[in-house]
Amino acid sequence: MYGVSKITSEQNIMLTTFPGAQYSAKSLAEHLDVFARAGIVVDMICQSAPRGEAVDFSFTTSYANFAAVMKALPEAAKVHPPLISGGYSKINLFGEEMVTSCGVASRALNALAEENIEIALITTSDLDISLLIRQQDEDAALAALTKAFALW
Repeated sequence: MYGVSKITSEQNIMLTTFPGAQYSAKSLAEHLDVFARAGIVVDMICQSAPRGEAVDFSFTTSYANFAAVMKALPEAAKVHPPLISGGYSKINLFGEEMVTSCGVASRALNALAEENIEIALITTSDLDISLLIRQQDEDAALAALTKAFALW
């Protein structure tokens, strides 16, 4: 088990990244508010470490929201257009023991690396790790992670 008690996946995920977004809580809040007002549920929100006045800011949503995302792009996106791509699956590793277990992320990343599965985005909390991977790698990723965490 190694800290993980359940592995789930979700297909048809879209990744939206704002490269070089302004490094301020206000700017990021304004970006997300546009999508919230449009009724778009976002997930896996991730920000890079700041580089001066800029950060890279990403989130995922269902690919079913593609048209709504395109329509809702904030005014700032016209200066720095986002990168939008589809064809991803989100793998979620969950475990209540994760908070006190060492090496959970390392075990997961090593299992995927052994299968040559690249990770587009990672987010974590005390109880889960979410990994965004290419949808065509989903079955191999699930098998590798199930084996790595002895959940068969």
